[in-house]
Amino acid sequence: MSTVLEKVKRLEQYVSADENAIDQVVEQTLDKLFERETSRLENVKTRLETRIVAFEQIYKMPTHEFYPRFEQGELGDAMDFFEWSATFEMLQNLEQRMTLLDSGKQT
Repeated sequence: MSTVLEKVKRLEQYVSADENAIDQVVEQTLDKLFERETSRLENVKTRLETRIVAFEQIYKMPTHEFYPRFEQGELGDAMDFFEWSATFEMLQNLEQRMTLLDSGKQT
């Protein structure tokens, strides 16, 4: 069974061979796929942001102040801090992925 990446590469090769070979249904399907993934990522982003806001309220500190201090070892080893840090990193990674999806949109 092919991986997703292998399938995408195969599709890329197919399109590269003849861009006119792609019909409207394939193009619409790809657009729907990107919309679906963007929607899914937006839901995950909302959950991560909600969790970050909770940490900020509990510890009375914005994440942009917490994260560098935690990374420098100034705040100790509380499990909440590891979770907060990981949540923030997940959010950053997710936003990068969303930017990649968004960069391919045509206006």
